[in-house]
Amino acid sequence: MLSLFAGLPFGLLASITLAIAIDLPVKLDVRVALNSPSANIHLSQPEASLYPFTVTYGACHNSVKQHEQHHTVSELVKQGADRLIWLLPDDISDRGCLSAWSSKSDLVGRSRPLEVNKNSRQWRKKRHLDAGRRLSKRASIPMTNESGIEPNGPWFDGVRLLEDMQIGAVDAAEAKAKQIVEAGQRLGGRVHTAYLEGGPSDYQYQEMGPQRFPESIQYAGSNETIPLNDMKLVFQLVDIINQLNDGDANATVKFIPWIETSPNGLSYFNGFKKADGLPPTVSEVEGDENLFTQIQVDPVVGNITDQIFAIGCDPEIMAATAKNVFTAYKTFINDGLGGLGGDDWSEFAYFHNYLNYDLNATDQAINSGGFGGRGGNSLWTLLFV
Repeated sequence: MLSLFAGLPFGLLASITLAIAIDLPVKLDVRVALNSPSANIHLSQPEASLYPFTVTYGACHNSVKQHEQHHTVSELVKQGADRLIWLLPDDISDRGCLSAWSSKSDLVGRSRPLEVNKNSRQWRKKRHLDAGRRLSKRASIPMTNESGIEPNGPWFDGVRLLEDMQIGAVDAAEAKAKQIVEAGQRLGGRVHTAYLEGGPSDYQYQEMGPQRFPESIQYAGSNETIPLNDMKLVFQLVDIINQLNDGDANATVKFIPWIETSPNGLSYFNGFKKADGLPPTVSEVEGDENLFTQIQVDPVVGNITDQIFAIGCDPEIMAATAKNVFTAYKTFINDGLGGLGGDDWSEFAYFHNYLNYDLNATDQAINSGGFGGRGGNSLWTLLFV
């Protein structure tokens, strides 16, 4: 690996850089070892007069100019952010420095020299993926028009936009203001935070809570089963991850059966509890109608609910979604709801504004029957979620 200061002892380089940086107004620091292709850059809160300024990575010596730096990390235009997300490029050199440059290309900040360990496990994984090795035994699904996946569709437009975007700055204080309530040592719970590098204060984490991955759908009242092709992408990715981790028990992704309901599961509805203060179980409710609150359903609400089910459980749309979710989505957005366009109306607007059901009936129907009360969403969510 070539160094930006080959031959110069690292300790001497650090001393020289520290002497340069100590009087500069912008302080830059990386608080974890650079063992992965991403890191947080911590920066001081400079005076407003210093903005905008640009952060780069490159040589550490005092005579280097901004245009001679290896790459640009980010540009900060206003006060507030105290962290930068840094994606390290593949050709990054060792023992370089982060530098801050004013709008006139004057040096206003510099970090200590940084050692990059590109022999780490995380870097090796990235090189394997970038090399495009076909590690999965499952058949791959090409992202082309031939497979029915429109590469110029809205989802891919978003991915392309994110790839071209400059990495933004983060206001850590604002991010920390978000409260995450996480359960532990008990059954249930959808939130599980896994820290990728460092600890909680470094804010490099991923939500790794449980999720269901359906393999197929079966129509009610028949034995017809249709595989969900888009889920094959997930299982293919898991195969690749497990092979990259080479049998590491702590890093292996394993699937466990999804239990949708259980006879011993608690049925807590409308605040109803038994005499002992506990909600009844599913099997108890099925055996005794007095164990749940009876609700009189307005016939109009029932009519709306039937129409919601007709849209969300349409066999043709379900089959098309299972075969190719991308083309099914495009068809529904363009021609769904009887040609109106599936994305032109929210759930609430379709039933209230278009079909002219009253507010109360519409609200009651959407907020019941397991629809989640998301009346502002597109009706596509009934088909895909």
